[in-house]
Amino acid sequence: MGSNQSNTSEVIGYTSTWVEFENDWFAQGASRYAYKGTFHGDPRFEGKRCVVKVYKEEWYERLSEYAWKADDRAYRKAHEMAQLFNIKYNTSKPIEFVKPEFTQVDTRAAFNFLGFIPFERKVKGKLAGTSDIVSNVIPANATLAVEPYLEGKYVKFNNNSGYSEKADIATPAAFSHFTYHESNGTALVCDLQGVRSSSGYKFSDPAVNSKGTELGFYGSTDLGICGIVKFFKNHTCNDLCKRLNKPKITNVSRGERVILDKIVDNMPSQSASTHTYQLSGSSGVLTRDVNKIQNNLKLEAVSEEQVQPTE
Repeated sequence: MGSNQSNTSEVIGYTSTWVEFENDWFAQGASRYAYKGTFHGDPRFEGKRCVVKVYKEEWYERLSEYAWKADDRAYRKAHEMAQLFNIKYNTSKPIEFVKPEFTQVDTRAAFNFLGFIPFERKVKGKLAGTSDIVSNVIPANATLAVEPYLEGKYVKFNNNSGYSEKADIATPAAFSHFTYHESNGTALVCDLQGVRSSSGYKFSDPAVNSKGTELGFYGSTDLGICGIVKFFKNHTCNDLCKRLNKPKITNVSRGERVILDKIVDNMPSQSASTHTYQLSGSSGVLTRDVNKIQNNLKLEAVSEEQVQPTE
């Protein structure tokens, strides 16, 4: 790789593939920086473009496990549901989720002064408009999620807190509804973003709102029961999802209902993903009470005729 090092990854899995990625991120979310990259090592992928997402070191402090493990669970659930959806609907535009490959940083950007004294390069800092040395932005042994680059116009079709775009396009909203129905109310795949083409949809970075007693099982974008309630509060069924089951709250006290409504009504309305730690801040509800709602509230997936108004 020469005396002038770039940012590179370790080999991915058991393949000979590795990636080289740019010095400056082009986008960032709460937990990762996104870089443009290129595949190397395997002749089948040599020179093809990819997106390299570097997990932020400080993000680990929010979680009881490595963030990539929850992201992998979310991808696997989304992939499972996409396969079922494609079979059931036999649509001309099938849904596919881009599989992330997880690895670690190998080298970081540096150059050798006078040919032998290594210096770290200055790169874009953690905030736009700032600069920093590369080791402060890309930690040693940082985890990477590597995804093929999606060609075409990138669209955010919905998010994990009720936002929906492109009302004239039925499939993304129907797919999210389908995942709730097909999982018997245990999971709702959302935060659908990616590219729509004549051959179908390719999505990346899905979120899964889950019914279990553990808030955030599928990562920090798993808004749990509150996210499910919010989705259906904003969702208008189309021809693809009219006969699918919806959630019915089967046990809730007056006090719990007030707390639930406060959380749901105050979820961030922008298209960006919402994270579990934001629920308390946006609603003013204590984190312990947010967790109690997830633990105590019961949702049952039932036919539309059995659903009582949730507003």
